[in-house]
Amino acid sequence: MDKKKTRRMSEYHGILLVDKPAGITSHDVVDRVRRAFGTRRVGHAGTLDPAATGLLVMLLGEATKISEYLIGCDKSYEGTMQLGVVSDTYDAEGEIKPGPGGPKPRTMEDLQEFASDLTGEIDQVPPAYSAKKVAGRKLYEYARQGNVPEVESREISVADFEILTYEGDRAEFGVDCSSGTYVRSLVHSLGEAAGCGAILVELRRTDVGPFGIEDAITLDDLEKKTTREELEAVVVPIRRALPEMATVFLLPGAEQWVKRGQCIPHNNVQTEDDVRPRRGSLVVLCRINGQAIAIARVDPAPISPPPKAFMNSVPPWYQPIKQFDIDQTSAEE
Repeated sequence: MDKKKTRRMSEYHGILLVDKPAGITSHDVVDRVRRAFGTRRVGHAGTLDPAATGLLVMLLGEATKISEYLIGCDKSYEGTMQLGVVSDTYDAEGEIKPGPGGPKPRTMEDLQEFASDLTGEIDQVPPAYSAKKVAGRKLYEYARQGNVPEVESREISVADFEILTYEGDRAEFGVDCSSGTYVRSLVHSLGEAAGCGAILVELRRTDVGPFGIEDAITLDDLEKKTTREELEAVVVPIRRALPEMATVFLLPGAEQWVKRGQCIPHNNVQTEDDVRPRRGSLVVLCRINGQAIAIARVDPAPISPPPKAFMNSVPPWYQPIKQFDIDQTSAEE
């Protein structure tokens, strides 16, 4: 058996949901997942700060090819803020100083008004101590040298910013927001608006798109799994990681055309509940056993002349735009 085929068969392909502990970087998580699965092909769909905990979506094997469909997903967080203080990093990791001196909001309802003002479509400037790159360097590298360049704001969307508890100088909150939102910047902005200052003390990510923390595994529990069967049981198959895309099953003989990058017609596939996907949408092309082999665009007509065998076929057509090199002998999804 050639080395390439052996490599494909030994790899895992799918999504791993990890509950990241505090005190390690997202890259540390990648390293530990690589060791647990015995593979170098591990990526992620968005990082967490070292102090933060919660959901990290890891991509294994051929699933690294779908990061573009996951990295922009909306996210949800739970956190704790401290009022009356400020820091250069907007959280407890930086140099903490007294706030500007304004009185703290008296009630949870008062605090909620400031939080509600930060919902909807708003402009946000990335914090100086962040991994945002400017001219090829991360902002925190500039900040450590005391020379932070001017950074343009960008529009983010905050669907909900809810104060859950408020006692003394601490408030627990929940946030539903778009990808790219800095929650510590939201907390900093709330503190500025209230006139008393505020920093982020704790942060936990609970949701990334369709994935929730309740389905995640801790690194300690992952590292206790030693057999292939145990490891495969915690991997979410590629097609289930893309719930917004319809699943389309290839009939016998159709896979050869997909592997060549050619359009295949509707009469060579089987759809769930016999529903034809909307034209222009993206679908996941799968073998009958559920293994994803490609993402395809649904077109009303082939973009190039089809094989002679398909000349009188029924639309729509499925044009492969991204292929997954998964051997047929891999575990069924």
